[in-house]
Amino acid sequence: MTVIKGGLSMFKKRIGITQRVMKHPRYNEVMDCLDTNWANLLTAMDMLPIPLPLMSPDFTLEMWKELKLDGLILSGGNTLVDFADETDTPESLSPERDAYEKALLNAAISTQIPVLGVCRGLQLINVYFGGQLVKIKGHAGTRHPLIAENNNASFLFPSEVNSFHDCAVPRDNLGENLIALAHDAEDNIKAFCHTHHKVLAIMWHPEREVPPFKSDCQLIKGHFGI
Repeated sequence: MTVIKGGLSMFKKRIGITQRVMKHPRYNEVMDCLDTNWANLLTAMDMLPIPLPLMSPDFTLEMWKELKLDGLILSGGNTLVDFADETDTPESLSPERDAYEKALLNAAISTQIPVLGVCRGLQLINVYFGGQLVKIKGHAGTRHPLIAENNNASFLFPSEVNSFHDCAVPRDNLGENLIALAHDAEDNIKAFCHTHHKVLAIMWHPEREVPPFKSDCQLIKGHFGI
């Protein structure tokens, strides 16, 4: 058994992270699932990952106060129900997760806690602020160049990123008070931040790069104040 010297107090930040909802066909179970790469990535940056179980939005604020989180990550997985089409299976959708994450985002904003959206997380944040999504093909399981916005002088991004999504945010569909930070060759927004909330979102998966990109680590650490 590995013993952590100094205990959990050695971590500089406590970061809540949401999880993919999966339905097990054999056992008739609905499960919270999180890639173990997230734990590897965050602990390497002196952050303690706290997986957040799917629960009723009614309990969100009480849970939030008890956990005393320093940050929130809205992770990937599960198409947003309002933007699903015939290509999405019922098992890939979770209206409960959609509602829960919106409640978490609201709690984080109201308490001025930094939020990082990843892939689906970016999409949910965009919708939360009144933006829209469109279905897109050829962006799942591939890589493509990332183009930084001309006004982006504060964030350092990788020059190429992974891509695992089938919903996109065209520039004209960006939500209110969201500032585009990077886009792809088709001018779909790949990263944005909010004008006055501590909200940052990226469409790629930093946890799926092994070893992780240095620029991704700097981005995450900077956003959560490490």
